[in-house]
Amino acid sequence: MPELPTVTIEGLKLPRILIGTNSLLGWSHTSHGRDEWIRRTYTAPRVAEVLVHCARQGATAVVGPLVPRLVEALALARAMGADVTWVSTTVGSAKHTFREQLAEIKAAGSPICFLHGMWADRWPVTDGRLEGLEAYVDAIREAGMIPGTAVHDAERLRMITRLGYDFAAYLVPVNKAGLLMRPSREATLAAVAEAGKPVIAIKPLACGRFDENQPGEWLRWTLERPGVVAAAIGIMSEEEADEDLAAAREIFAKA
Repeated sequence: MPELPTVTIEGLKLPRILIGTNSLLGWSHTSHGRDEWIRRTYTAPRVAEVLVHCARQGATAVVGPLVPRLVEALALARAMGADVTWVSTTVGSAKHTFREQLAEIKAAGSPICFLHGMWADRWPVTDGRLEGLEAYVDAIREAGMIPGTAVHDAERLRMITRLGYDFAAYLVPVNKAGLLMRPSREATLAAVAEAGKPVIAIKPLACGRFDENQPGEWLRWTLERPGVVAAAIGIMSEEEADEDLAAAREIFAKA
């Protein structure tokens, strides 16, 4: 099967469709009951099966946080022959220090590390700057990884952009419904267009809230927004992967 189109971030080549993992790890953004079912059902071997299936269709990059189940699943997928790149994020509630997280992420083979969106959104501001943020960015560089940050708030993205922090890319929610695009869809789209760095759209299908049988239309809408270079689609099954990746190939073929 032909490779998906790619984007390069500081020498790292990534497919323009990445695999999001909230749907596999138990953050459904729908209900606690659904989250518990996901966590019980999607063991690391099961997650690995989905990742391998996606990789065989060219979706070889996986966006996800430092959680043991994903780290194990990535190792299993690689052992099964899948060449998968982990586009890592830190975890929102740190059980380890930041440098300990970086060491674990680096050891698991991630070439690029994004600060978790909860961190960037809530980072304390002192004298017009995000207090001490430079040290965190520098630590990612020192660990030999490319730094980025996730962010869900348009004004916070504007601040990060305006102050010139050394991030190579951003993870930002971009979807037709405006889900988790704060304070509004329009404000977020404007901030993304002005970001000046590559934006990988997360939640392009609004965590399953897209119009029935129209994932392709929603994905097309997201990919066409100025500033968006790629999209991470939450995938839960091989069947969803087949449908969404086929839609992506059709979008790229017509571009």
